[in-house]
Amino acid sequence: MNTKIGLITLTIPQEISPIPEKSLNIMEQFLKRAEESLSRHDLEVFRIPELVNNSETAEEQMKYLIDKKVHCIIIMIGAWPSPALAVDMIGMLNRRVLVVLWAFPDDTILSLVPACQFHGAFDDMEIKHEFIYNEPEDAKFIEKIRTIANASRVVNELNGMNFGLFGGRYMHMYTGTVDPLQVKKVFGVEITHINEFCLMDEAKKVEEHRVKEFSISLHDKYGDISAPADIEDRAIRLYFVMKKLSKDHKLDFAGVKCMLEVQGSYCSHCLSVATNINEGFIVSCEADVNGALTMQILHLLSNAESGFGDVFAIDIDRKILRLANCGTMATNFARNPKEVVFNEQYPLVPGGTGIIPTFVCKPGKVTLARLGRKKGWYVMQISSGSAFTPSKDQLTKGWEKLPHILINMVGDPENFIQNTRSNHMHWVYGEYGEELKRICEILNIDYVVC
Repeated sequence: MNTKIGLITLTIPQEISPIPEKSLNIMEQFLKRAEESLSRHDLEVFRIPELVNNSETAEEQMKYLIDKKVHCIIIMIGAWPSPALAVDMIGMLNRRVLVVLWAFPDDTILSLVPACQFHGAFDDMEIKHEFIYNEPEDAKFIEKIRTIANASRVVNELNGMNFGLFGGRYMHMYTGTVDPLQVKKVFGVEITHINEFCLMDEAKKVEEHRVKEFSISLHDKYGDISAPADIEDRAIRLYFVMKKLSKDHKLDFAGVKCMLEVQGSYCSHCLSVATNINEGFIVSCEADVNGALTMQILHLLSNAESGFGDVFAIDIDRKILRLANCGTMATNFARNPKEVVFNEQYPLVPGGTGIIPTFVCKPGKVTLARLGRKKGWYVMQISSGSAFTPSKDQLTKGWEKLPHILINMVGDPENFIQNTRSNHMHWVYGEYGEELKRICEILNIDYVVC
């Protein structure tokens, strides 16, 4: 979905004072410059061409922007508009659309003067907003708007989504469990619970020719597949079943328990989860709902794969974080698919096995995040670093067959450890720390950067 911006200008009511032609031209030029500047940075702008100075026009234009489902509304402060007009306009919005007050530098209009009054009134009335005083072509102006609007877009996209939970809590992991009412209230996400044995039942119904065709494509795409053919067969069937059930239940993302029941009785979900994430459908393992919420937020922000890994180790002196997991990392994280080898999974469950991708994630800047709760309320851990290609000795410390990502940490490892409230951590390639902070502010949840 495109990030949508609404752009509207408020000015002095006509009955108080007519606006001189010169002032009209200045405001219209700033409005046009703002539209052109924002549009050049992949933002879809809906500009209200007329200057708004009365309640009837304000209501009409706000309805237009609401119908366009804009994620952020920029109120350009012109020549002495009424703050009551802005307050009434904002009252028409839902709480997930962010408002920006924009004052522009000009010695004729003196936009900053009334804008300061608006800013103070909004603070006093607890109206969430951002106050910006910049030229429309200023890089700081563009970056602030882009960050704010993208955060608002993610929150609005998340609102109303349907999360499918296959199975229940795994190994008494408290940190992956949630209160469905709280998740609905905070994130707007509905949780649909589905018995995970449906996956095994449906897997047996997948047509043989589909399994064979997919197996051929796997062998063509990746470096090698050394797992036994019967295990590969079951793993592929689970992939098709996840796609079918997600469609049947109208799921936007999902989580699977997997161990012990499905893996112990049939096959692990590793191939299914990794491949679905490659294709844009986020799935967490071990029934980790908070992990899935974090991954979905990262996915919506970046429009790319998001990662799920256990916090395996931290070299505090060298500031190196090592994340790995049982085998559900998206193979798109690899530098080249030919570097990916599918092996039979470690015998983590008596009688159970699976097929897992073995690879190391590609180098690049990453943003890490994890939603957790402290005293019953949500807090997001936010961190950053750079993934790198490790030396051989860094991967020969056990569990070499698992997919890994190694990260040079930007922050303090000790601080990171103290704020890590789960065995699972998540990441996405790119720099999205500022957007994550904005998302937390919109959702009224805490965050800590470490």
